[in-house]
Amino acid sequence: MRFTLVLDFTEMTYYGGIIPNTPFPPDPRIEEHHFDEEDRDLLNEFFVDDINQYCGTLLDDGDLDFYDKDKCILLKKWLAEKIPTLSNERLKNLYSKLLEYATKAIKLNTGVVIEL
Repeated sequence: MRFTLVLDFTEMTYYGGIIPNTPFPPDPRIEEHHFDEEDRDLLNEFFVDDINQYCGTLLDDGDLDFYDKDKCILLKKWLAEKIPTLSNERLKNLYSKLLEYATKAIKLNTGVVIEL
């Protein structure tokens, strides 16, 4: 259960041709944020369905999906609108980390892998 920011696609292989098979850290091509089952449950309840509809993604529990630059632009907009409305600090911290990663991915023209 993690968010993985791709910093550099050099020599990466892909699942199904579209999802980067990110290397194990430490690796200069990625930055990772791990989270626990309680965080995953929050994401499943308050994130997955909304973000799939908003970004046209297929993220699901126990699954992963890749948010390329274009999807990160949508993700960033959605997160920036949601974060100020949150009262749950755990969820706010998760969304803030994901917003940080989406913003970096847009600047780097890379993406973010979300694995639940």
